[in-house]
Parts: sequence; C-alpha cells; structure tokens
Amino acid sequence: MGGDGHINTDRWITDSEPSERFPFYTRANVGEIAPSPMSPLSWKLVWEKGTTLGYASGHVRWGSFDTDELEGDNTQFACFGGYLYINWSMIRVQGERSPGMSAQLMDDAFFGGHPDIPLYEPHLDDVRPDLESRIQETIDTLMSADSLPEELDEDRAKALALRDRRPALDTATDLELVQHAMSISRLVDEFFEPYMVFGTSSSFVLGLLPELCEGLDPAVPGRLISGIGNVDSVSPSHAIWALSRLVRGSSDLSAAFDEGVEGLRERLIGLAEGAAVLDALDVIRHDHGARGPGEWDMASPSWETRPELVLSLVDRLRLADDELSPENRQARAAADRAVAEAEVRAHLVGDDEALATLDLAIRLADLYVVGREKTKLTEMMTVHEIRVVIDALGRRMVGRGVVDAPEQVCMLLDSELEGFIQDPDAFAEMIQSRYERFIALGMRQEPFILYREPPQPSEWPLRSESGEPVTLGEEIAGVAAAPGIVIGLARVITDPSDPRGFEPGEVLVAAITDPAWTPLFLSAGAVVVEIGAPMSHAMIVCRELGVPCVAGVLGASRRIKDGMLLEVNGGTGTVTVLEG
Repeated sequence: MGGDGHINTDRWITDSEPSERFPFYTRANVGEIAPSPMSPLSWKLVWEKGTTLGYASGHVRWGSFDTDELEGDNTQFACFGGYLYINWSMIRVQGERSPGMSAQLMDDAFFGGHPDIPLYEPHLDDVRPDLESRIQETIDTLMSADSLPEELDEDRAKALALRDRRPALDTATDLELVQHAMSISRLVDEFFEPYMVFGTSSSFVLGLLPELCEGLDPAVPGRLISGIGNVDSVSPSHAIWALSRLVRGSSDLSAAFDEGVEGLRERLIGLAEGAAVLDALDVIRHDHGARGPGEWDMASPSWETRPELVLSLVDRLRLADDELSPENRQARAAADRAVAEAEVRAHLVGDDEALATLDLAIRLADLYVVGREKTKLTEMMTVHEIRVVIDALGRRMVGRGVVDAPEQVCMLLDSELEGFIQDPDAFAEMIQSRYERFIALGMRQEPFILYREPPQPSEWPLRSESGEPVTLGEEIAGVAAAPGIVIGLARVITDPSDPRGFEPGEVLVAAITDPAWTPLFLSAGAVVVEIGAPMSHAMIVCRELGVPCVAGVLGASRRIKDGMLLEVNGGTGTVTVLEG
C-alpha cells in the first residue's frame, strides 16, 4: 500500500537500534546528502560496511573516541524509517573533549538556534583528559601543516584505478558484477576516514573567525572563506557551463533544446553541431559521472547513468549571460575575499597575536576546505563504481522482465544478491513489495530530530501537507551560509533533474541541495535552502561562486511560493518577503 503513503509496519528492513549511550540523532548535515530514504542495498554496501566503519576509524584517528566506545549500536550513522541520521550525541561528546570547543559550540555551528534541539545532558564519561590531549596533538599537527598530505592524492589514484578495473558491463556475468560491487565496500570504508578527518579540520576555520571579526559587518567571516579556488565540487560547473555556451551560440542547438530534454540526444544526432554537444557530454560523463542527486545512494541516478540530468542543467544555464561564468563569479569572490581580509587586518592593527591567528585561519581555509571537498569527491567516485555495476545488473533484470526499473534491484540486501542472480524470478514479488513500501516512506516527512524514542514513521506527516505561506514583510531566519544581499523572484525547485522555469537571477528555493544542484547556482541570484550548514558542500560552492545563500530556513520550500519577491541576506542569514 504505497500510493497514499500508508506503511504496514514501522520497522523498515535496514532500521537501526537507537543507542542508549548516545540518544540524540538528527538529519542535520546528512539530510542534504541523503534527502530520500536510503535503499537497502546502499545502506548495506555503502553505509553499514563502508562509511560507518570509516567514520569510527576517523574518530579514533582524530582522538575523540576509543575503539571500545564505538561498538554495537554506538555508531555515527543510523537508519530510521529508511532515512539516514547522524548521531549528534557523539558530535557533542567530540566537542566536549576537544580543546576550546564544547557541545554548545558544536550545536551553534550546525543548528544555528534551531528551536527543537534537546538540551545537552552531560555524561560522566564525556570528559576524557587523555583523549583531549590526543585531540590536541592532532590539531597541532594539522595547524602546522602547509600542504595537504600525499594520502589524499594516493586515495584519488586508487579511486581512478577502480574505474579502470570495471568489469565489461555488457559482457561480464551477473556474478562478476555482484562480486565486483561487493568488493568495493572496503574502499568506501578506507576513504571515509580521511574524509571525516579533513571535514572536521575545515570546521576549525569557522571557530577562529568570529572573535577576529567582532565589531565588523556580520558578512565578513563568510567573505574570508569565499573564493578559495581549487575546490573539487566547483569543477563540474565549469564543464557544464562550457557546454551551455556551445548551445547558446548556435541557433540550431538552441532550437533543439527548446523542444525539451526528452528525446534531445536523438535530435542532436541529426544536427551538424550535435556531435560536438554529444562529445562534450561524454567527457562530462567520464570526468564527473559520479555526480547526481542523492549521490550517496546507488538507487539514485548519476550523470553517467542518466545523462539527461546534465542536459537539463545545460538547458537552464544556456539562458544565462556570459558574465555569470564560473570564472567570473570565482574571480569576483576571490577579489572580495582579499578586500575582506584587508578590512580585518585594519581592524586588528596593533594586535600581533590576533593578526597571527588571522594568518592561520586563512591558511587553514585554503588547505582544509579544499581537503574536505577532495576527500568527498574521492568517496563519491568510489560509491559510483558500485552504482554503475548494480545499474548494469538492474538493466539486465529489466530486460528479463524481473523488475520494472534498474534501481529496484537496490531493494535487495547484500546477503540476497547471489541468491537473486541464481533465481531472479523468485525475488520479483518481494522486490516489488519492498519498493512499494520504500516509495511510501519517501512520501513521509521524516523528523529533523530523533531523541531516545524509536521512530514511528506511520505517524510522520505526508510531505504534501504544506505549511502556511509566508506573508508580506515577514522576515524568516536561517543560517548565514554565503555572504551577499540579493533581491529577486523566488523559484521553488524540488528536483535538480527538472529545473524547468528557472530563470537567471531568480532566488533558488529548495528543501535540500547537494553537489548535483551546484551548476544551477551559476545563474541563481541567491539560494535559500531548508537543510544545510556553513560547511555543507553546496554552501561551500555558493561561497566559491559568490552566490548569497541562507541555509536552515525551516519550511522554505513549502512556505515560499514561486514569484514572491525576496531579499536574501547571506551575511545575516535572513530572508525577507518584499512582495508576494
């Protein structure tokens, strides 16, 4: 019974048991990377046997936990009602054990005063002087570094080699595809450890800046971490922009795009300039094919497995003027960063200690924002290699009449794969039943916070139940994610693969964004998003491109309507309705 969101049982096949020691879970910082329920196969191969283990190793490497604290249900990630949650109790403990940090500072950095955050309840074991000294050693090493470690380049080389070792998708046996997919989980584990370490390192930049900028415009800290350059999550925007310029410069290509994305590749084959577009598309699929909406879930399409996603983005960007190019946007952001740095130096003149701290903050931003995004992309490339072979298996099963769509194979557990390929028809009914329940879970609005009590998905509201629209003159507050002030018309987009109607200069309003959305930022006047934090990947891209962004705006995509005139202040984290 999936058509109306009815769920027969509240226990999903991959749901976790809540931790008694660490009882606070949230969608913060994971909702943007996993906006929908996680398919069972992805939970098993990517999360349970990959990222969860890698995060535990990262905690031990950082010094925040001992191995014996991370056993049983005490895992950093959990699955409830099919949705990915992060254990925030553990993040709070990490804050309490870190020199100069606290549980409250961790809350402030990611929640920005969210009204439903449960109070921190200290535990006797939260304070560990032995671990605090280990964390300090880690921080000292990171703060003294002047370059990223070779480990990151070595991991990237391993991910690229993994692509080269793909089995032949057309001729490999079903068993070879399955065995290859299952062999990759260990690399997902291995690569997530540095991702955790450098992601945590990047957050220290945020902790250094507010005191240095006290008394200045609130947008200054954000300007200091904008326009850094060499950020991996920005590079796809350059490639897609270049393709959009090719289309914009041709009347024949523009006419082909005017007819819509459906059937577009077939129409391009018949055009003299169509070959250039298709060749560029193939390059993007090769170089950036791991990108896509919900890219942590193998059931989600990627730019390689569904190239129409790229063409949809090109279709919108072709409408933008050349001045909005990523090169121009990044150059302006970098120039503004230099101006902001000069303002802070003038503010701190005579205070040598504070100026030294500013130098440190800028150096760390240059290193660890880049390092965070580099480790993230390496991980995504690795997850994508599982997706590609499972997608190939799924396409075969569609051809054999076992499933209706390739992604339905992801309704299986990893332990069921070999039995499935031996007798696919025996699993067909079970896959369909699970898929219906999976769709039903996706129709529910999962809670942002879970605390102590096991979740009851059948009691969650349907996503179709919209909130009260904002009113004229209303100011809604979020988190300052990327500085700048813009006035523009709202455009609510729920799916980056279908951005029809989005015009240059409009304010992109969304529930969640991830790196697959970021090419759209090039033509956006500003971005307003319900879930996200200053160090979220999409927010980093906003700052790199100089696009004002307010994150953490509760109910934004339901309360804000298309065509409302908004003022977005990314420095103060506010959105004001001017006309509506």
